[in-house]
Amino acid sequence: MLTVKPKINYDCDVLISGGGPSGSALAFHLAKKGVKVIVVEAAKFPRDKVCGDGVSPIALAELNKMGITRTQKFAKANEIKKVGLFLKNDNVFINLAKPEHLRYHARIIPRIELDAMIYEAAKKAGATYLEESRVVKYKITPNAALVTVKTDADQQLIKTKLVVGADGSRSIIARQMRGNSPSKDYQLLGLRAYYNNVNGPTDRVDIYFSEEGFPGIFWMFPKGKNDANIGMAMISQTFPQKPDHIKKLLTEHIATHPEIAKRIGKGSLEAKMEGWPITFFNASQKLCSDRVMLIGEAAGLINPLSGDGIQYALLSSRWAAETIINCVPADEFSETALSTYSKKVNEEVGYDFALSNLLVQFPRNKTLTKVWMKILTVLIARAKEDKEYADIIAGIFEGTYPSYKALTVPFILKSLKQGGLEISKELSNSLKHPNSLLDNAADSVQFLFKILEEIKANPVAQLKWAGNTLSKTASVAAHLAQTVDLSKIRKGV
Repeated sequence: MLTVKPKINYDCDVLISGGGPSGSALAFHLAKKGVKVIVVEAAKFPRDKVCGDGVSPIALAELNKMGITRTQKFAKANEIKKVGLFLKNDNVFINLAKPEHLRYHARIIPRIELDAMIYEAAKKAGATYLEESRVVKYKITPNAALVTVKTDADQQLIKTKLVVGADGSRSIIARQMRGNSPSKDYQLLGLRAYYNNVNGPTDRVDIYFSEEGFPGIFWMFPKGKNDANIGMAMISQTFPQKPDHIKKLLTEHIATHPEIAKRIGKGSLEAKMEGWPITFFNASQKLCSDRVMLIGEAAGLINPLSGDGIQYALLSSRWAAETIINCVPADEFSETALSTYSKKVNEEVGYDFALSNLLVQFPRNKTLTKVWMKILTVLIARAKEDKEYADIIAGIFEGTYPSYKALTVPFILKSLKQGGLEISKELSNSLKHPNSLLDNAADSVQFLFKILEEIKANPVAQLKWAGNTLSKTASVAAHLAQTVDLSKIRKGV
């Protein structure tokens, strides 16, 4: 029996909530294919967003497809060829290898400029923007998505075939679709400050690890010739709860770290420090439902190890566009029809994100901070001696290598070998200084007692950590069984 769909007058084919990198990139891809797109953006361009401002080589490959790498603004961006890793009094500087299939080294592009470039490309392609407007809710009917859009003056109802949430970590679309807010087990919190008139290389990004900021990182990224983006990111449970304490932690790190203090010199803070939440991937949460999709940070597509979201914002926008374009001719936007996008995300980044989530889960137990810091000491020591090993560490942070590179047999064996060397070195020093041996033994016993006291004082928290660790380990195992060629792990491919 032939079914005839009623003719409906839609205001657009796709309404996108959020005009950041993912929303504007999706608008570009769809508009280029003749899809009628409306982007609802809360601010007016150009506008800033708090971010580390790093744009990876893979993200640049996506921008190149949009013509953005041929603009004058892009030509002025800092090209990053090195990364510095700092831990206590130790450091290593790694020259970044550029994978053969990628055209560019990473760049530092302030979000006020990056977002504006993608916005202009989308408008040029034919996308319509409603700036200084917000999506407050939506309603799904059998034939449409009815989206309520509000401005300071009024509100309107827009009828569309599909609504896409590209509205960041606090996504209104994601909360309504999923029926919940992001779990703190899948969140980071960040703080950023711009400094003027700083010294040092303009082609190197620096990452700092310290016990007081762990689990988390501090960074210093160059901005132009004499400025820098300095910030920190930590998991939400261990982030100081009071704003003054957060700023104090970053301010003290800037003031007391000799390398940062030297580079800042007589430089000054450009504007107030600003913070933002970072929500990363939770495989148990849906990416789409009938007439609704999530992309970018609204979907949790953030690398937990590096905090990078730009790369996955741009990739997910292209993957979503491919699915949407296939849905348009048949006017079919059911969850089943949209599921090819969810499958694509899972195939491309599901395993890598599951492993990254697990690696970030371990140091959530601050009782074991000394153990985690010791592991970092081993990684940095090995990176100093082994270029291939250093390239993998830098590549994982940069986003050009998947996290499973750290699970290859050669990488693990090198790590164990370096760990053995570090232990031998400490034993040798202790034997030369018997008093030191006794002190180290006493410290070890004290550390074990501290762990036992922590478990006794807060058994619920320790059990929750253990449970989450097992759950995330199971997720990694499931992905490993389904999607990864085990021969690659054995060979280190």
